[in-house]
Amino acid sequence: MAEIRNFPKGEPREKTENFNSKIVRHRLRTTIRGLIVLAIIAVIALLLVRQYREQSYANLVISARGEKESLSDNYYLNNNGSVITYSKDGISSTDGTGKVLWNMTYEMQRPMVRQATGVVAVADYNGHIVYMIDSSGKQFEIDTNLPIKDFAVSSEERVAAVLEDSANTWVNLYDLSGSKLVEIKATMSKTGYPIAVTLTGEVMGVSYFYVDGENMRNSVTFYNFGGIGENTPDHIVSSYDYVNAVVPVLKYIDEETIVAVADNRLMFYSGSKKPVSVSDVLLNENIVGTYYGDGNMGLLFYDITGEKKYRLDLYEKTGKLCMSYAFDMDFKDILIHNGQVMIYNESNCILISSDGKEKFTGQFEDSVLYLSNTTSNKKYIAVTKDAIETLTFE
Repeated sequence: MAEIRNFPKGEPREKTENFNSKIVRHRLRTTIRGLIVLAIIAVIALLLVRQYREQSYANLVISARGEKESLSDNYYLNNNGSVITYSKDGISSTDGTGKVLWNMTYEMQRPMVRQATGVVAVADYNGHIVYMIDSSGKQFEIDTNLPIKDFAVSSEERVAAVLEDSANTWVNLYDLSGSKLVEIKATMSKTGYPIAVTLTGEVMGVSYFYVDGENMRNSVTFYNFGGIGENTPDHIVSSYDYVNAVVPVLKYIDEETIVAVADNRLMFYSGSKKPVSVSDVLLNENIVGTYYGDGNMGLLFYDITGEKKYRLDLYEKTGKLCMSYAFDMDFKDILIHNGQVMIYNESNCILISSDGKEKFTGQFEDSVLYLSNTTSNKKYIAVTKDAIETLTFE
């Protein structure tokens, strides 16, 4: 006769509940430990970044040097770790060792250079051709067939140009092949006269100046030439009017942020598809200069307190004032990059953090014609009379 056995029908309900509770508690403890570790890592990273940005330096040394041809009529521009050199005869890009990355020749009377990420373009004022060079040095020509008054380029390798013929003013958009994508006829009675243009992605911004009798105003208008703009009149997705103002500066300072500077105000807009106003800062002092970098905007004024000669106000892209720094040194240029500000002339420089803490004050070893930042906070590229040098803070 077969043996009959009684098999267990399952654990008691209390044991099962206790086992499940242990699993929940274990998972909770693991999650809490993970969150604590992440919080500690975040705090350490924040402290390291703050220490890195506020680190002071004792010396500025030449860490690399390359010879260059000395030309007195050259102009220079910062190009994200290299230096753009241009003149009436040509344009080139050089790294911090003096190595020429690319170059091209032309003949121009008043060359204008515009930049976007990975793109450099040059055109002659009143000329009709835009020469574009990408990061690999490949060159393209875009013929507008009309005299160029101003233009802008985007990282998508498009060109927006303000053009004039004998009777009309145009704002046109071109692709890399030279095909005209958009044509906007600008008239004083309808749009106003275009005095500045900026471009990125699908969006183009134009500053129009308008005079009506004794009254003047300026509008900042944004066009979207993608899907969103197809459903709006004339592709206009937003526009802002400013009475008794002139807005000669309009520029994308990152892919999402546009800054406009008038004679009496500072405006920030945000949005990659439909830019909207996020800040409007009224000014009651005359602007001496405008400087920008990494989404920040710097405005230079004369110091009205009389204690120093100049005052630099640094704004975040939200319009928040994050620093006011007063100084006496006469200067050639001001660079804003990666949380710090460099003020320099031929012989001296002042390096400060974005909150106004001085990190270095001292002299250059050689007389500097132009200074360019690099990806490192500690390194800059200097153009001197007969060399290109990499300068390193220690």
